[in-house]
Amino acid sequence: MIYIACAMYMEAAPFIRRFACKRDDSFHHEQVFLGEEATVIITGTSPIPAAVALTEALALLQPTEEDLFANVGLCGCSDTSVAPGTLFLVNSITEASTGNTYYPDLLYLHEHRQGELTTFSKVLTDVPADALLFDTEAAGLYIAALPFFSTDRMFYFKIVSDHGADSTDVSPTEVFELLDVCSPHVTETLLRFASFVPRRYRYSDEEQSVIDYFCRSLRCSVTMEHELRRLIQYYELERGYAIAHIRDFLALHGLDYETDVILRSRKEGKDVLDAFRLSCLC
Repeated sequence: MIYIACAMYMEAAPFIRRFACKRDDSFHHEQVFLGEEATVIITGTSPIPAAVALTEALALLQPTEEDLFANVGLCGCSDTSVAPGTLFLVNSITEASTGNTYYPDLLYLHEHRQGELTTFSKVLTDVPADALLFDTEAAGLYIAALPFFSTDRMFYFKIVSDHGADSTDVSPTEVFELLDVCSPHVTETLLRFASFVPRRYRYSDEEQSVIDYFCRSLRCSVTMEHELRRLIQYYELERGYAIAHIRDFLALHGLDYETDVILRSRKEGKDVLDAFRLSCLC
């Protein structure tokens, strides 16, 4: 299942039509449209209201580990040379009010232009030059989606509608037209991403025991274990079969899977995790 969150109905309309979604009237506070392949959620604008709406909807919908989340909508762009209608796949989201930056894990191959996005609490006409792309909901939606989706299954597609000073001139009809033109490209990408089921969901019991031992031997915290499993997935996507690489790496660092060696401290585990990261990325 693909979960698509849009701030406004006119942004969501092309996806509701494409996936033949029907409104579910059991949701009283949010507009939720259900289809066989996708669920479309209209969240409203501004970070906090959008986050609340998405959290309430997802808590009832209960996504699984294999599902995808996408936020699709319009954004402003401070670079006036970027034409309205340009589609971006966001690689970082900064919350303007806190300065916190969030990074979706873009592990899948794609042909989309990438850009950094800043989320403000209201529509701006005078935008800082260092904010290439800007909107009013993505940071809130990232925080709301995080308990339900891993960061490698979260995608933020933004379509340039204006350059800040002319933001109030975008009509509902123009919103629909911009989304309608870009929606086939977004849909094709999401369906392709959804067709890929990471091998971590298909490992044999013996293969899974190697990964579990790796986590245990490093004395992994929850954060370390998440990073380790993310690196394993990255290796699978870029290089191939990860279990053989893990076995070789363990042997190289004296962590014999057969004898169940455990490091003495979590600090040592972090050092080994850093070395494993380099072995996967280099």
